Amino acid sequence: MKGLLCPMLLLLVSGCAGPGSSRNAEDFEVLGNWHQTDEQGAKTIDLDYGDAIDSGFTIPSARQVEGGRFTFSFTVRDTTGSGRAFRYKLYYRNETYRMNDSLPDGRMHPLAEENFYGSWDHAPEGFRSTGPTQGRDALRVEDRFRIHGDPRDEDRFVVDGHRKRWARNPRVGMYEFLLVVLPEEALAGLPNAVIRINEQQDGHFIDPFWYFLHGPGSHMPNVQVLRAEDRLKVTARPPLGAGIYVEEQEGLSTEAFNGSCGSSEELRTTAPFQQFIHYVDPSTQFSNIPLIADMLGNAYTPDDHDFNRAFFPEGRMVSLRPMTTKLPCETVRSNPENNTIEIHNPASTPDRLRKENVGVRSRHGLLYGKYSVKCKLTPLLNDSDMWNGLTNAIWLIYQGAPGNHRRICTKDGYMENYWGGAQDKRVPQVAYAEIDFEILKTPLYCPDATFPPLAPQQVAVPGRRANWQQPADRGIPKGMITVACTNWDMACHQPVNFAAGCNDIAHNGQVFSSHRWDDNYRALTQKRFEPDAELFRGDHYWFQIDWRPDQVIWRIGPELDELREVGYMDSTVTSISDVQMLLIVTQEFHNTKWWPGSPYQQGYIPFAAKDYKGVIQDVLIE
Repeated sequence: MKGLLCPMLLLLVSGCAGPGSSRNAEDFEVLGNWHQTDEQGAKTIDLDYGDAIDSGFTIPSARQVEGGRFTFSFTVRDTTGSGRAFRYKLYYRNETYRMNDSLPDGRMHPLAEENFYGSWDHAPEGFRSTGPTQGRDALRVEDRFRIHGDPRDEDRFVVDGHRKRWARNPRVGMYEFLLVVLPEEALAGLPNAVIRINEQQDGHFIDPFWYFLHGPGSHMPNVQVLRAEDRLKVTARPPLGAGIYVEEQEGLSTEAFNGSCGSSEELRTTAPFQQFIHYVDPSTQFSNIPLIADMLGNAYTPDDHDFNRAFFPEGRMVSLRPMTTKLPCETVRSNPENNTIEIHNPASTPDRLRKENVGVRSRHGLLYGKYSVKCKLTPLLNDSDMWNGLTNAIWLIYQGAPGNHRRICTKDGYMENYWGGAQDKRVPQVAYAEIDFEILKTPLYCPDATFPPLAPQQVAVPGRRANWQQPADRGIPKGMITVACTNWDMACHQPVNFAAGCNDIAHNGQVFSSHRWDDNYRALTQKRFEPDAELFRGDHYWFQIDWRPDQVIWRIGPELDELREVGYMDSTVTSISDVQMLLIVTQEFHNTKWWPGSPYQQGYIPFAAKDYKGVIQDVLIE
């Protein structure tokens, strides 16, 4: 326990030294040129999206602080009076989304090397010199630093000779700052992996915060460790009105491009979102009734659905798949006047029958964060409880950035492909990851001893309505839609409570029932009924995915300070993603084969007579 003495003392004084040494450094101050604070007085800064698409985020940017560097300073004096120089190094680390430092026996936790920490701009640079002191007089040392992506200069983020710092962007959340000061002769006692954070020891990086606060550096003679009182809270608030970028793709027309949406170089560098073009699996082909109706205007009812499902001639159905736009920017718009993004599924006409998916995705990947989305998406039900066929979705998906693969699954591996079946081979690592809100009209899967839910067989007897009419409640209370919370873990069996079927997990006084089809199924889902009118008929509603290293929490509510938990999973039941992900907001027409037991079949839901409009009003990541 000897090594814990110094870190405990750090809470009381500005610095501490190893046994038998004297204090040479003091008055450590950081962020001297940054004065933005929150209501509690903590220093805060927002990520600058201006030019981050190529170089990744830097904190601060050159637009926020002249020169793009924070200042720090400290005082050093030579208590021996010989006027010697000292060596120093500043370290920063994200504290909000970090792994545990230590194992019970005091050794560094194996996952601590995944923590986001850094030092100077160039990781190979070691300790800097204060220059000689003057006798016993104090010397004030001033320096600068910034927080940037890939702070360890790792080889895995280099592609074709170019370093992709955006592939390991800084994390949002709270940062702490550590200053280490020591005499020149003491430097030889430190491992190279601490002096230069790009180096490894025994094949692993060393978290310098663990090393100097809990490890060998916490009780080394003549090594002083000073912990800054000021911390920095980093948040992200992408400017929704700054435009939407569209990647040029074969088969897409540029006819609909406009000033706030397109493929210009300006939008390529500044737009925080781009139009999301769905991949449509050929297996999603389905037949649809060739009817156009104002669904949300109550022009179609559950009885209409049941009648058509029983009596409409199969040969007159229209064969199609969910579609994507051929005219980018026609169905999405960035509105700079109110800083929102508007999306809409276009209405059909007799000569243009289509169920077109629409959405946007962010362009800057982040690892972990509390993603809060304020939006007014399209209502899903009309007054007769008929579903319009839409699935409103707010989700995170892997970025596919260089060097980003999920942590090795040590038990059986992951299913290799997102789209593969149960016979897909297993591999130690994959890149794929996804965390979802999907909201639609579908039943709960748990708890239910019989699945899929049983329903009376429809019989096409015109004079006997009871033979083709389905139960009024359809297993789902009227006015309710289903909020499905899903984590795609690619069926890694490593979690201690991994299981198929229905299983419960408790959190904050609630019990959440998780469902997995079988041991090879790639996702774990929790569902609950919520009122469609509350979520989608008001001025706005908030949806939050709180993604942490060891858990995911899903919350919803009318205001950001009135959120309630609707889903919870942790690393005991599912593998939590540890790769950078992007935020997506969509309104989609799913093939209801994906959701067994759904009371209405997509093929017997009419095409829309009017656009289905959604508005994204705010995005906050913290």
